[in-house]
Amino acid sequence: MKLLLPAVITGLLAAVPALADEQRINISVSELTCPSCAYIAAGSMRSVPSVEIVDFLEGQRWDEGVFVVTYDDQAANPAMIVQAIMANGYPAEVLPAGDS
Repeated sequence: MKLLLPAVITGLLAAVPALADEQRINISVSELTCPSCAYIAAGSMRSVPSVEIVDFLEGQRWDEGVFVVTYDDQAANPAMIVQAIMANGYPAEVLPAGDS
């Protein structure tokens, strides 16, 4: 009986998937020439599993914006998010850490 409980606990822990980490990145999107452009780009990002938009910052140019997003690294990655934006015709790139 003493060995049964540790074996059950070990089995349960082995069955639980590894916990995913939430990642935070800044994505620069350009050619946002009207209010609906930012809305479309945001919708593109939200179509990727686990992506949440935390903030939107004005870019260095008038037609550019920076989206601050979080995502679960087990469900998505930066390339998936950028690809979703670009599929709707907006140039996008992940900014290096510290840039915005």
